[in-house]
Amino acid sequence: MHSIAEDLDQEYLFCYQWNPGTTQAGNCAWGMAKSKDLITWEDCPPALRNGRSYDYLGLSSGSIVSGVVEGKRVLFLFYTSVSALPIRWSKPYLDGCETQSVAFSTDLGKSWHRHENNPLLRVAPKNEATTGWRDPFVSTWEALSTLLGADPETDFMMIASGKRGHGPQLQLCQSNNIFDWKPLCMLLDVKANSKVSPTSELNIGERQYIVLGIEEDNTSQRHSTRYLLWLSGILLIENSRPIFQIRSHGLLDHGIAYAAHVFRDADGKITQLGWADDAAKRHVVERQGWAGCLTHPRELYEISRPVANLKDDRDRWDVDEALGTMTTLGIRLAPQVTKLRAHSQSPSLESLRNVRSMNYEIEATFTRLSGNEKFIFNVRQSPNSIEVTKVVFDIGNSRIIVDRSRSSLESLGSTCPDAGRFHLLSGEDLNIRIFVDNSILEVYANDCFALTSRVYPSLETSLGASYDFGGFEERQVEFRCWEGIRNAWPGRIVDEPLLEMNLIPELNDHESAVVSSRLVSPMPVYA
Repeated sequence: MHSIAEDLDQEYLFCYQWNPGTTQAGNCAWGMAKSKDLITWEDCPPALRNGRSYDYLGLSSGSIVSGVVEGKRVLFLFYTSVSALPIRWSKPYLDGCETQSVAFSTDLGKSWHRHENNPLLRVAPKNEATTGWRDPFVSTWEALSTLLGADPETDFMMIASGKRGHGPQLQLCQSNNIFDWKPLCMLLDVKANSKVSPTSELNIGERQYIVLGIEEDNTSQRHSTRYLLWLSGILLIENSRPIFQIRSHGLLDHGIAYAAHVFRDADGKITQLGWADDAAKRHVVERQGWAGCLTHPRELYEISRPVANLKDDRDRWDVDEALGTMTTLGIRLAPQVTKLRAHSQSPSLESLRNVRSMNYEIEATFTRLSGNEKFIFNVRQSPNSIEVTKVVFDIGNSRIIVDRSRSSLESLGSTCPDAGRFHLLSGEDLNIRIFVDNSILEVYANDCFALTSRVYPSLETSLGASYDFGGFEERQVEFRCWEGIRNAWPGRIVDEPLLEMNLIPELNDHESAVVSSRLVSPMPVYA
């Protein structure tokens, strides 16, 4: 994802992996959309699709940066070019299957052209011992430039990689002109039976953060074996090479959200978007004709508290005993999400039982807690609760759970729970927000917990909602509900194909283009 500012006409460009003509993975291209506010979107012609040689089998995830070339704004779209399959970290690596390439646009994303020197990086770091080499994330990194004594405008590229029999690695490369890349080191090197994929790096004050997608082996209990992880730490030099020393870590989402992208919006807020994967059975996905959707935009920020008894929640806090403070990464809905509320609020808990909708938002605060409570919100509920999804805030057991065991009579999707650890600090109230939007659920708690889930009720009557607080005094609950959520894609026509294959021409290899590698001056951007 990338945002561009042109005079006062602020616009965000969003590129996403697109599988033309199918709901199944593979044959991967780049679709594109634009937005002025990150909550309502407009489709654009796709940015790129398969070429004829080094990327004829797909274009995997990457990133967009911008600069000024000979006085003109240019956008650069970095991606992994795929020329052999299968690609899976747990399978033997095929020589030359993945390379790193770039396309560019001189008209603010209206058209894109492959660079004539593609691929820019051709040889995987561990050759046949490599377990994967993709998802280039490119950006400047002030703290790293300072550490290396490099120009502040130096570009760095993080690439997901790994060594067979050892574990996942995060390769770091450096460039002074956006096209010529020099491998520097393995910034992260972990002994584990999994794969990492960089999605973003950011700093908040003195702390450095890296956001990673983690893919585990087939014994994983997680949705599609994947989850989102954030790392907080410091950059150091070790054996003449930079390394990232981890100080704390946590989950960016406790459910199915993946492929997060983090950037600074037009107001400087650190904003995150993600992909809510489908959890439906294959025939359901094929029938609906699409797979996956965006989460709501979220804001990332730091939470600082006096040092407290953390019990088994120590991993996500960076504790400074000398200062008596502990710090972690917070996550909450971006403020503009409130603009999606379509109707006035209902302030009464009893009004929740009158909801008959697939689209609504719940907000509640529970005060004067003992620490042993359990609060349940029933959503997508049919009469007599034959079908129901339960959102459970189990304070006593430090868990938040989306119980999908009865979410679909016909088992149209996964019925396994989505759940995550959640700890209240001593004296804290519980503040929650729940979004119900057709099949997608987003659950937030205390501006530090997010969980995305998908449910697929089979009954048309599964539109109700209710609650069960187990005898908790309702006067200690502040409650609001908004029934109805505005359309995030107002220009789309129901049942019309979203993207047509003929919207962009095929590019032959000789139709690749070149742009000067002389970047005259950097352009401030928000991504």
